[in-house]
Amino acid sequence: MKKYLTLATLVIIITCCTHVAVHGQTRVVKKGSTHDTIIVKHAPPVKKPVPKPVVKKEPPEIILPTPEFINQPYYYEKDRNKLIRLENANALMATKKKTLGLKGAKQSLSMDGATSKIRFTEKKEIEFIIKTSGDVIDLTSYIKLYQFIPTEQKREVTINSKEGLLANKDEAKGRLVSFAVKLIAKDNYMIQLPEQLEAGEYGFVWVKNMELKEFTVFSFGIDWKSSD
Repeated sequence: MKKYLTLATLVIIITCCTHVAVHGQTRVVKKGSTHDTIIVKHAPPVKKPVPKPVVKKEPPEIILPTPEFINQPYYYEKDRNKLIRLENANALMATKKKTLGLKGAKQSLSMDGATSKIRFTEKKEIEFIIKTSGDVIDLTSYIKLYQFIPTEQKREVTINSKEGLLANKDEAKGRLVSFAVKLIAKDNYMIQLPEQLEAGEYGFVWVKNMELKEFTVFSFGIDWKSSD
């Protein structure tokens, strides 16, 4: 064995020593506990549907019935939207002079029967519908509503009364009842009473021609009391 090392052998020895030195200085670092980062993905906000506007349903339009015959008032039953014919009665016009006219004169309508077959017993609003021929300008000047007074199986109302030279103690029978008229359709009118009627006998009279001796009365009766 040669005492002197060759150059190549020396290089190898130096390289090995360097490698051992480097590895001798390397520290092993222990890994600690690792924490995973959790990424929470928030879902996008749920869009609530926009509520539709509430549309109020209008009540169905009520078509009013039309009278079958003209110039005749019909009772309008609002609950059933129905027309009911009134009783037709003939009334005679009579003019009475008292004491040769010295106590005046009275013109009255009188019809048979003390009561009407058409009765109203429940206290509620009473309305009538009438259809005209189309030539009516002011309905209240053509048709009148009278309260008749029962007497001796008849119903009577004083239409006109004229005082004479002497005092007239006789009182007029019955009275004229006012009412309002509302146009609801062409040639169709609603007759509305401004106040509750008292118990008694009533009738509509078509007075377009007052020279007649006989008239048709569309009558009805009321049985409730004013205190009801």
